[in-house]
Amino acid sequence: SFNIWGNYDLGENWIGISGDFSEIDMSLAYSLPLDYNEMAFDVGIIGYDFPANADDPNSSAGLNSKSTTELFASATVLSWQDYVIPSFTLFGDIDEADGVYFLFDIVAPFEVSEYLAVEGGISAGYGNTSYNDYYFGPSQDAGWNDYNFYGNASYVIQEGLTASLNLTYTMLAGGSIRDAADDIYESDQKLWGGVNIAYDF
Repeated sequence: SFNIWGNYDLGENWIGISGDFSEIDMSLAYSLPLDYNEMAFDVGIIGYDFPANADDPNSSAGLNSKSTTELFASATVLSWQDYVIPSFTLFGDIDEADGVYFLFDIVAPFEVSEYLAVEGGISAGYGNTSYNDYYFGPSQDAGWNDYNFYGNASYVIQEGLTASLNLTYTMLAGGSIRDAADDIYESDQKLWGGVNIAYDF
């Protein structure tokens, strides 16, 4: 799969930029052809670009000023997929951050009709020292980074073409992570949403 994700700031962000993309991510992923105890495995690469910060003289480490690249590998448990779907993903930065981030996720799907599906889930992320230093400033410890509560609704427009809506509440862990976010980002918690278009072929 090939994916493009963008974050567009409608209002003014933490460095005073508005009406611009603050982040654009492009990723390639491959689902491994394995059948092991009802588990699915994926690997891939993500390129993170922060165009709104690139020319800002105040940008520095901790303000996501430089583009970076991550490799990732995930395992998804499908044994109870009619009820809950747990997954575990490891992200390893091979560029600027040179750190590691673990994401633990569990989602409960529900099929409303042949065309409409909804789901709700929770996730938590854990960053090592290098990862947290890059995104939240120096002198960070390894530890839990963020917690997310989300809901999705997807609708099949036609065969192979699906549109979806997402609403997520994100909050950061306490201590130095939250203190740093208060200083260099807009907030240590955020309610945000997005739209997604997917085409399967």
